[in-house]
Parts: sequence; C-alpha cells; structure tokens
Amino acid sequence: MAVVKIKNKEEIDKLQAILIQKLGRKISQQETLELCVKFGKKNIEELVKLASSQPILTPEIAEQIIQGFEQYSGTYYNPNAEFASDNDNDAYL
Repeated sequence: MAVVKIKNKEEIDKLQAILIQKLGRKISQQETLELCVKFGKKNIEELVKLASSQPILTPEIAEQIIQGFEQYSGTYYNPNAEFASDNDNDAYL
C-alpha cells in the first residue's frame, strides 16, 4: 500500500465522518479516498476546474472575448502613445 500525504487531514476526517453518518456503517479512510478517486474520474471536468489555478477557456468565454473585440474594433488607438509606467506598455501595447 502506498503512503499518501494530505496537507489538511482534518478535511478527510470530516468527509469520512459524514460518510459514516450517512451510510450508517464504518468506512475507512482508504475507502473514502478510493470513492473520491472514482467520483473524480466520473466528474473530470469539475475536477479540472477545481484543480486549475488558471481560468479555463470554454467556448462560451471565447465567444464573450470575440464579442468584446468586435464591439471595440473601431476604437481609435494611438500607436505613438506614451504611458506613465513601463508596466502600462506591457498592458496596452
């Protein structure tokens, strides 16, 4: 059996306690983790969202970006503009 290190062991203890209460029987931490893995495999997209530190580009979000671009595509832009901070150049140029 492999050893699994968990940062917040209290969370698995709480989950295990809830499962014991709802199931009406004892459930081990190993079984609790196995169930979590099965649940994660069946709900992989939700798991990816939960694990991702970056927003996920969905077709809906892409459409919003395109619409925003189209809405402002005729906006005047001065390519010779100077900004107060060099960081502004990264954002606007």
